[in-house]
Amino acid sequence: MRRTFHQKLKEITEDVLVMGSLVQDAVHGSIEAFLRMDPQLAEKIIENDERVNEYDISIEEKCIVLQAEHQPVAVDLRFLHSVSILIKNLERIGDLAVNIAKIVRRLSREEEKKHLDKDIIDLLVEMGNLVKPELARALEAFKNRDAKLASKLGKSDDAVDEIQKIIFKKLFTSQKGEEDIKFVTNIALASRYLERIGDQSVNIGERVLYFLTGDYSVFHDGS
Repeated sequence: MRRTFHQKLKEITEDVLVMGSLVQDAVHGSIEAFLRMDPQLAEKIIENDERVNEYDISIEEKCIVLQAEHQPVAVDLRFLHSVSILIKNLERIGDLAVNIAKIVRRLSREEEKKHLDKDIIDLLVEMGNLVKPELARALEAFKNRDAKLASKLGKSDDAVDEIQKIIFKKLFTSQKGEEDIKFVTNIALASRYLERIGDQSVNIGERVLYFLTGDYSVFHDGS
């Protein structure tokens, strides 16, 4: 019985890592689509989100069934509870990548291309290159049960915030009229989505740290 329980825990871990890999692909793809203004790649990201949603539902169901059947305690209970939450963080990151892909789809239309500013696109890609490693580290911390790595997430927050400020300054100082409002809004949203991907990755790290240590204070650490 116990061997079966731990085998099922292992299967849940493997499912989370597959889901995480799909989400990583979506994030990487959305940033690449933005750099290239590639509507075909953007559409692929949007279509593939269904697989992420399927894993989200499947993993949550497995966690519920396992808790009902085996009534786990201590670290195993914390693990299942934390997985049920961190897959929502992953699902949300996938949604944010889809939102970025939808912006690419809008901006890549011929009438919108005239507004594109290479400096701003480069800044958004730079933001993306800061948040991508955060997600990778969060998943690595989960895979390896690495509390030390999980505790280090969020170190790039200040740099991401600074880039976002630069983007906003460029957007609102270069705005020429009403025809620019749609473009400005989309770019501002894209920067916000990238920032939130970083935040959600930190949330995953906090969940990993909690189920490893049992310390609730990780959710209230203002550092």
